[in-house]
Amino acid sequence: MRQHLRARVYLVFPVVVLMAVPFAVELSAAADLPDTLFQDRVAPIFSRQCLSCHNDATRKGDFSLETRKALETSGHVEPGDPDASQLMEMIVPLKGKAEMPKDAAALQSDEIASIRQWIAAGAPWPDGYRIKPHRVSDANWWSLMPLKRPPVPTPLATDAPWVRTPIDAFVLQKLRANKLAPSPEADRGTLIRRLYFDLVGLPPTPQEVEAFLADTSPDAYERLVDRLLASPRFGERWARHWLDVVHYGDTHGYDKDKLRPNAWPYRDYVIRAFNEDKPYDRFVQEQLAGDVLWPDSRDGVVATGFMAAGPFDWVGHVELGEDQPDKRITRNLDRDDMVATTMNTFVSLTVQCSRCHNHKFDPVTMEDYYSLQAVFAAVDRADRPYPVEDSTRQLLASLENRWKAWAKTKPHGPGAGKHEATLAEWERAARPAAGMVYAAATQFKPHGEFRPTKGKPRPIHVLARGNEREPQQEVGPGTLSCIAGLDSRFSVAKLNTEGDRRVALAKWITDRRNPLTWRSIVNRVWQYHFGSGLVASSNDFGRMGDLPTHPELLDWLASGFRDGETPLRPSGSLKALHRLIVVSSVYRQSAASRTDFSAIDNDNRYLWRANRRRLEAEAIHDAQLAAAGKLDTTMYGPGYLTFGLKDDHSPHYLYEQFNPDNPLSHRRSIYRFVVRSAPDPFMETLDCADPSLSVPRRNETITPLSALAMWNNAFALRMAENLAARAVAEHPQDVSQQVALAFRLALGRRPQPEEQAALVRYARGYSLAAACRVIFNMNEFVFVD
Repeated sequence: MRQHLRARVYLVFPVVVLMAVPFAVELSAAADLPDTLFQDRVAPIFSRQCLSCHNDATRKGDFSLETRKALETSGHVEPGDPDASQLMEMIVPLKGKAEMPKDAAALQSDEIASIRQWIAAGAPWPDGYRIKPHRVSDANWWSLMPLKRPPVPTPLATDAPWVRTPIDAFVLQKLRANKLAPSPEADRGTLIRRLYFDLVGLPPTPQEVEAFLADTSPDAYERLVDRLLASPRFGERWARHWLDVVHYGDTHGYDKDKLRPNAWPYRDYVIRAFNEDKPYDRFVQEQLAGDVLWPDSRDGVVATGFMAAGPFDWVGHVELGEDQPDKRITRNLDRDDMVATTMNTFVSLTVQCSRCHNHKFDPVTMEDYYSLQAVFAAVDRADRPYPVEDSTRQLLASLENRWKAWAKTKPHGPGAGKHEATLAEWERAARPAAGMVYAAATQFKPHGEFRPTKGKPRPIHVLARGNEREPQQEVGPGTLSCIAGLDSRFSVAKLNTEGDRRVALAKWITDRRNPLTWRSIVNRVWQYHFGSGLVASSNDFGRMGDLPTHPELLDWLASGFRDGETPLRPSGSLKALHRLIVVSSVYRQSAASRTDFSAIDNDNRYLWRANRRRLEAEAIHDAQLAAAGKLDTTMYGPGYLTFGLKDDHSPHYLYEQFNPDNPLSHRRSIYRFVVRSAPDPFMETLDCADPSLSVPRRNETITPLSALAMWNNAFALRMAENLAARAVAEHPQDVSQQVALAFRLALGRRPQPEEQAALVRYARGYSLAAACRVIFNMNEFVFVD
């Protein structure tokens, strides 16, 4: 009977909508029951659970619950007959699951009973009554609450020796509350390898390991931390994490996926900013409005590459005319990407969910969302000039000369000799373009139908259901209205230029009263050191995200980072935050598991041990170069290509033509030219980030493809051969010493006797290069304890 009724309703529904058939029995204006049934019980349910989609503006499914007239038109309710009402069909669970609310838990039984009772009473609806959108209180969700610094817990006397930092005190308090205890400290060989990969993304050399193991001074560990934080390799390591989140790429994406040869200055900016320990508020402000706040500086202009880091629809912008509807769609999606990237990255809220309806779970309205679009209403993505320093000019000239020297050799890598045009195209793509950066722009040379705004903001309207063909009220620039004490709308009268809009947003984000910003960044840093954040959903601090495991610790770190409280000095210092984390006892724990503790906390949410983590694709790549003695530490400049290139309007990226002997490709993988549509096969197999998406946390897949790539990929094979050659050069006659050196270079320790014996036998039977191939394929090479 239920299935029959459902089928009947769906068959007649289109006719009901098209013909606007009135109710056979009109909704009652005068209630048969007290108005309190509708206003106190039913209307709040509709407001909270339904109105974000089914309102007069969005009318999802051509259905609105905002007014009595809208409900009458829809035909979803049969007054006096709940069983014949489609609304009841949609909300009553079948086998525990209801069709509505969509993507959310079913209504509670008492809520369903109230709606049934209301329909049975004739569905009374007071004259002129309009249901208002449900707004979550600004102060009743943890991430929106004002940021205060909690006191540091006082450990028991027996625990005091373990507490090196306030971090330890907070974690220990949580461990004790859950009947857990910390693990012993990891051995020094494990710690140095962990520190090196976490802070600089490279393995320590055998000499560095031996020196650290021999250093018995009480501050040996802390001095090692300080040295790594001061290394230029630090910025290269941590820039990669940031570029994952902002979905940086060196091509446009979409169907044509054209090259974006001037994206790299933004990548270099991020590396410099981390190495210089740029205050975080300045780092944020430069990326949103540096060209307004510091227009004469290199970083002020280049940093705005942040807003242009994501995909760009070349066809939609360049080929579609102004009068075509798809042009409006293209620009709407372009602004959506800027808004989503800004708010996901800096405040960890999924505001993009409000493009088609008020956010279902968080206090973000469509008006909030489109006000954020209005901030970027005059901005496009294009090449723009920036002030070039002499050091940059010298670097670019050096890279171009090195490229020309390599190209003249006409190398014959796999397939390289088959396409004479490849080298010419490759050279053109790799040639530096000094003084131009692909960034947020309002002035640029017109290209086809792509023309600059010259700083005049385009009008922004709230779009019914996100549909460009249904514009509603126009909105001005603004932001979220859910942060207590901060204005959500920017006064247009005070905004003299379009850049002032971006300045206003940057200042709103970095305001010390904005709790989201400071919680977001310390959580990201924590995540990359421990494998998971204090809030696991680092891009979403809303109701659909995860709750913090250690909320007091999160707030202590966030407030101290914001205010520069000891030991997090100066304010906004990321290096101070890193240092505090990695010198803690929590960070130094062993990764060894315990059956009894796993039974309580199998996911290690309370941090009773270290997490064993697999290295990212880039760290594996760079570690192979380092072990093989081929790593080129030249910093900055255009990215190197790991493919041949054929560009006949739509580029073809030919990875089979990559020659792993090309010395320009021996730089760190942060300098790799990143293609959106055709990712590097080796890096993709090892779970590199998809540059078309914001990736706050990498996937870690374990498949046969990963093992096959590490065993057979041309780059991996060549590096194994280079590692063998390096070992032979130091020990020409002794296979045993060759194996021992290769092992130490790759894994940072001496082999055990049984490991040594097995590898020597293998090397004598198949070659030293084959043995090095085995070493690169050991779990120990790709995991960090």
